[in-house]
Order: sequence, then structure tokens, then C-alpha cells
Amino acid sequence: MNKLLSIDYYILHLLLFSLPFGRKVFIPILFLWLCVVLISYFVKGDYSTNRFRGLLILPILFYLACAIRVIVSTGLHSSSISELQFNLSLLLVPLLIPYQRKPYQNSNHTFLWSFVAGCSAASIYYTGYALYRSYSLVNGAYAFNPIPEYGWDNYFLGSIFSYLIHPSYLALYLLVALLFIGIEIKRWWKQRLTLKILVIFLSLVIIASLVMLQSRAGVLGFGLLILVWFSYLVIAKQKYLLGTILLALSLAMAFLVLSKFDRLVYTAKSLKTTTTEGITNQSKTDGTTMRFWIWKSALSAIEEHPLWGVGAENIRGELQKQYLKLGMQGAAEVRLNAHNQYLETWLGLGIFGLSALLAMLFIPLWIGLKSKDWLLVGFICLCSISFTFESMLERVAGVTFFAIFYSILVSRTAINENMLKEKESVAKK
Repeated sequence: MNKLLSIDYYILHLLLFSLPFGRKVFIPILFLWLCVVLISYFVKGDYSTNRFRGLLILPILFYLACAIRVIVSTGLHSSSISELQFNLSLLLVPLLIPYQRKPYQNSNHTFLWSFVAGCSAASIYYTGYALYRSYSLVNGAYAFNPIPEYGWDNYFLGSIFSYLIHPSYLALYLLVALLFIGIEIKRWWKQRLTLKILVIFLSLVIIASLVMLQSRAGVLGFGLLILVWFSYLVIAKQKYLLGTILLALSLAMAFLVLSKFDRLVYTAKSLKTTTTEGITNQSKTDGTTMRFWIWKSALSAIEEHPLWGVGAENIRGELQKQYLKLGMQGAAEVRLNAHNQYLETWLGLGIFGLSALLAMLFIPLWIGLKSKDWLLVGFICLCSISFTFESMLERVAGVTFFAIFYSILVSRTAINENMLKEKESVAKK
């Protein structure tokens, strides 16, 4: 009976494992988990209101700010209800996660290992499917050709590779998985040899997938992880040889990536051109520097509505107007978002919405630094970088991932603080 009442615990493991496989896979599991958790509260009667006094209240307040702005600007009709449903996990996950239960308190690490396993399995699946798509029967023999029939792109690169989920979102997932593996190195390095080999193999699989995604934010985030690991090994632990090996391997991989992968090479050339020549009209069609024009358009729209914003459901329309003013016909036709979560939130919800977003990021960052919770600090830093290049909370994959991991990590911090207080009170007695 106890196992039956704890089924939500096992569903959460499955949910974390399924995230890298895209929304068509994880949304039904998320819905099931929320329903089971809600039923379990009615059965067990153990809902804790302590969450309203901690960091879990911040995403709830952010969602309420979004909801109030949407309702005030458009009222309750089909489009506004759809907008509210889209971000619902920011409300429901922190509101319902049963972090006070012992299985959840004792399994923070196993939850994250389930996510690492999911990232590894997804990486292997995407690579295997790319191989499958690359082989075709020609004149009675199998031929390898990774170029699709339309003659450009590659089954092993970018959005064609991660066809179930946007590359930028999957890149963030993989970075968080690598972050956790790095932070937990003391634990798994003490295990038996087969387990160490398995973790190293999975890490290499994840890194290979990260490279194939060709996400700019992913490359920048990985560079940040390498810098942090190098500093930790050399400065904190004085492991000079290990740090040197890590740096050498990182530089070799950086050379390989920048010399062999066209998209990243093109990005580097575009940035060099932009640095020397400035943002010109010609760069409006350049996929890399066009982001500057998108951000310029977003800032122009914000200047007209700095305080209250235009409402989340009106963002695309306002940006479209700015795109047309600047002659960005292609961006206007596909109604591109701001490709920056900070600008997207400011334009949609005004300065108060932006303040709520920044509070949701930097209050946990400050508390994480204070308590030396490097997993929380790393998660917030990686999300902050991704928010700079993508409107991560404008897709279900981004909202759900952020809501789940934010809730797990900040509740983990609260649990650790409570345990520390209990030990201090026992010591005083």
C-alpha cells in the first residue's frame, strides 16, 4: 500500500528521464504526475504550506504576474486562456511538488541521475536515428549519406539531429547533466571501476551530442563549465596535472569544433565581421547577427511600453511592426520572438514582470552562493546564459524544464538548511 501511495515518486523519475525526448513524450507523463500528486495529498493529508515562505513562491508569483497582465490586457477569452495554460507548470510544479516527503528528501541525487540517464539515452537515440536515416539502399548495396534529399543540412547536426526538441533547449539539458556529473565527481569516482567507466562514457556521449547540436548558447555554456572545473581543480584542489589535461582536451575539442563544424565557423566569421564593420543592413539576413536586429526591434518596442508592457499575447504583433519598420521581411513573416527571455518578458509584462523574472533568478543565485550549493548556482548561471540567446520560457520544453529543476533544486536547498538547523539545535542541547 505504501508503494502504491508513493507512485508519484516513481513517475517523477520517469518524467525527468523523458524530458530530452520532447514534449510529445513528457507532457502526458507530467500531467499524470501532477494528477497523482494531487490525489496523494487528499489521501495522505500532508500538504505543506512552508513552500509559501521559501524560494518556491517566486515562480508562483511570476506566473501570477503573467496571468494578471494577460487578463487585464485582453480579458478571459480563448487566446488568453491558452496563454495561461502554456505557462501553467510554473504554477503547478512548485505548488504541488511534495518535497517534504521522505522519499523526495532522500532522493534528490537519484532524481538527477534519472535525468542524466535520460540525456544519455536521448543522445544515443538521436545518434542512432541519424545513422538510420543516413543509410539507404542504392543499386542493391547500402550507402552512407548524411545529407537529406533536399541537399543541405545534415542528419547529425542541429535541429535535424534533435528532431524531437529544439537544439537550444536540448543543449541546456545536456549542460545541466554535465554540471551534475562534475559536481558529483567525489561520489561516483569512489565507486567501483565499472561504474566510473560508465559515467565517463555517458559524459562523452553527452558532450558529443552537445557538439552536434551546434547551439551557440550551448557552446558558451560548455566553455563556462570548463572554466569553472579548471579553476576548481587548479585553485581549490591544486590538481595541476588533472587541470592541465582538462584544459588541453578542451582546447583540442574547441579547435576541432571551430574548424570542422560549418555553423560555428560561420558564427565566428559573422561576429568578426560585425566587430569590424558594425551592424549593417546586410546583416539583417545573417542568421547570427540578425539577433542584434531582433534585439534592437524588441528594445524599440519596449521604449514605447516600458512600464506595463504590451501583454504576453501581443508580443509577436509588436515585434512584427518593428521588423517591418527595419525592413526585416523574413522575420516579420515568421513572427520571430525576441530571442532573449529578458527582453521578451519586459516587452510582454513591463518592468514589474522583468523584476519578477530577475528575482526568480538572482535571489536563488545569492542564496546558493551563500550556502555553497554549487548545483543551484550552476543551474541558475546556465539558465541565465540561455535566457540571453533564447526566449526559453516561451516554449513548453523550456517552461517545464525550468519549473521542475527550479523546484527540485530550491527545495533541496531548503531541506539542507532545515537539516543544518536541526543538527545545530541538537548540538546546543
